[in-house]
Amino acid sequence: MEEAARGGRGWRRPPAAAGGGGAAKRRGLTMTSMRAILLVGGEGTRLRPLTFKTPKQLVPVLNRPLLSHLLGHLREAGVTEIALAGAAAGDVIEEALGDGRALGVELRYVNEETPLGSGGAIASIAAGWDAPFFVINGDIITDLDIGALIAFHEAREAELTIGLSEVEDPSEFGVVALDDADRITHFVEKPPAASAPSRWINAGIWLFARPLLGAEAATSFSRVEETLFPALAAEGRSIYGFRHEGYWLDVGSVAAYRRANMDAVAGVGPCRRDLEWPLSDFLLMGATVEPGAHLEGPLLVGAGSVIEAGAVVRGPAVIGRDCVIGGGAEIRDSVLWDGVRVEAAARVDGCVLAKDAVVGSAASLTDAVIPHNSTVPAAAGPASGIRSDPGRRDP
Repeated sequence: MEEAARGGRGWRRPPAAAGGGGAAKRRGLTMTSMRAILLVGGEGTRLRPLTFKTPKQLVPVLNRPLLSHLLGHLREAGVTEIALAGAAAGDVIEEALGDGRALGVELRYVNEETPLGSGGAIASIAAGWDAPFFVINGDIITDLDIGALIAFHEAREAELTIGLSEVEDPSEFGVVALDDADRITHFVEKPPAASAPSRWINAGIWLFARPLLGAEAATSFSRVEETLFPALAAEGRSIYGFRHEGYWLDVGSVAAYRRANMDAVAGVGPCRRDLEWPLSDFLLMGATVEPGAHLEGPLLVGAGSVIEAGAVVRGPAVIGRDCVIGGGAEIRDSVLWDGVRVEAAARVDGCVLAKDAVVGSAASLTDAVIPHNSTVPAAAGPASGIRSDPGRRDP
């Protein structure tokens, strides 16, 4: 059972990190020497119907897998030895990302036979490690300064440092209380906003000085957020919060997923860093725009897509590869995955259309979510909030 939890491949020398100041030494610790465990076990329930056929970690943001943006951020910081831990869809993720070398990192897959939670994953993977390591939720997008977090952690000789993000409404998150030195004194899980001790939440980025879980945790389900972290705080241990005031988004719901794409295409957050965005604010990636089509940025259109004469696309919008936007159709504030077809005179406003979805001619959709391979019949609507099983034709 333990071998199955730990996965197969061991660590090899990582490829050279691309970009960033990752090799900078900080008090004897180099960021390139650090490992990370990414927690990718969630089934993406709140992202359905988008996750019926695509694992949460692979839903596209700017036409690239969600997880690839986090991997790129770690690569730039020099954290390149990365274990992906989870029981759901590990084989599919491995098929998509391979060994990680195309992304400049070294990936190891730890596909659990049964879910172990964050505690079981950390205990099984980090057993025997004697150097600091990160544990990070695999469904976030952030520009948190990894080097600054490491420096903060070392200056305080912390056992554990937790990245924090400030939110307007903390009622859906784990909230921390901090003293004047940023030591975490206690946690409150999903408190009413009016009674929350702060608006600083656990942002899902944790730096451990060493493994803090016993061997028995490696074979049983546990969540460090609910057990280990509150216990350490209650004991007055050296557990600190690093306040991140930049971009952070938990891509856990359809609304958050759409926001991730709208932010990214508009240049808010870190996702555009690997793309050379033109001054026109249209990045067409080899797509065909016929004369008479009207585009308003910011807009990303994938290779092989065709925007026919008379079509209107108003950004922010992201259109995948091999899509067709028919003449007279209008797209606004939407995300279209690969292979989507929006036929003539259809309207799509504030929607997410998954791979190979079809919107029939003169249909009208607002704030709708259409799953893989689904067809919205011609002249349907106006309709909103459509969610159906994949492959079904919506009436």
